[in-house]
Amino acid sequence: MSTRIEAKRLIPGRGEPIDNGVVVFDDGVISYAGTSTEAPETPDANVLHTETVMPGMWECHGHFIGVYTANIDELWNTRPQVTTARAVGDAHAALQAGFTTVREVGGVGVFLATAIAEGQIVGPNIYGAGATLSMTAGHGDVHSMPIDMARKSFERHWGEDGIVDGPHEARAGVRRMLRTGARVIKIHASGGVLSQLDDPHLPQFSKEELEAIVDEAGRMERVVAAHTHGKRGMMAAVEAGVRTLEHGTYIDEEVADAMVEKSVVLVPTRWIVDFLDKGAEERGMPEYAKEKAKAAVASHADGIALAIEKGVKIAAGTDIFASRLWGRNGEELSLLVDCGMTPLQAIESATANGPSTLGPQAPNSGQLVEGMDADVICVSGDPLSDITILGDPDNVTHVFKNGTKYKG
Repeated sequence: MSTRIEAKRLIPGRGEPIDNGVVVFDDGVISYAGTSTEAPETPDANVLHTETVMPGMWECHGHFIGVYTANIDELWNTRPQVTTARAVGDAHAALQAGFTTVREVGGVGVFLATAIAEGQIVGPNIYGAGATLSMTAGHGDVHSMPIDMARKSFERHWGEDGIVDGPHEARAGVRRMLRTGARVIKIHASGGVLSQLDDPHLPQFSKEELEAIVDEAGRMERVVAAHTHGKRGMMAAVEAGVRTLEHGTYIDEEVADAMVEKSVVLVPTRWIVDFLDKGAEERGMPEYAKEKAKAAVASHADGIALAIEKGVKIAAGTDIFASRLWGRNGEELSLLVDCGMTPLQAIESATANGPSTLGPQAPNSGQLVEGMDADVICVSGDPLSDITILGDPDNVTHVFKNGTKYKG
């Protein structure tokens, strides 16, 4: 039986909103989305009335790793059975908040995706990366333990080791992630904040390594997501052909122009920077991370604002990694508005722009358009007047993923 949603406003994901809109879908596919005056007759449909109907949202940078603090050592000191069980609840929370798709860039998302597809657990459509690829001593290494122990820890928690050095190992690393079911390849192209010894400003991986990863991923119809903070790492990643830059803390005009020229998408993860800045003490951050975070906070918002001004395509992502935080993903949109987006642009970043972060692996979703997947949510209130309402899962009254109702 088909479902018909009649709404005071229809936000299509890309394009202008429609007053008194109607969405009709059947067998998981949208058959109509437009004005009520042109809507087809659907006498046998289940009819739902709502204030706002819009596409299911995309979380384009999250981690299902089942920890509670901003200290990576917690992960290695917790059994993977426990962290994975916590991640099951996190996946459910994401879906209930209106996020029908998650691009999971490091964690157990590849395994959750299998269980969700089997119908054993409930969660969003997950496109996972498996483990992230890092050079030795890079952001994805564990600097506090011997290298062999670090490798075994990655295998224990995420299925495969992600530490690679040299073009040959880089290609092998991509292939190991494919063995876990990776739908996107995640790399660390600069230092990071929560790792101990590396500098966020300095690039990681050589030109030859980056090109090998991008080439190997491309042959298997995967794109590469590059964690980057500093300019040198961003420029190297863009030149190597990555699809997305994650974080982009120190973006300047040269980087923004290069991203526009190469059609590279920015996933700015403003949420995590704001979250850690407002409570570093209670987040469990080690001292070395607090210092690096302070430096990043000062530049991050300015970089996003510049990217918006320059016309860089932006896809919303939070970098939420901790259990009990999933479900707050919609707060990213109001933070993007604070950086210069309109509410409509922020919604586009969390809907229509999401598939561009996956390339050939992307589903036919993110917009309310005839023929697209019926990933649809209903919202109480008008997010175009108050974008903050999308940050509260209680305001998302109904969630349909591939046409099946999971909330409401």
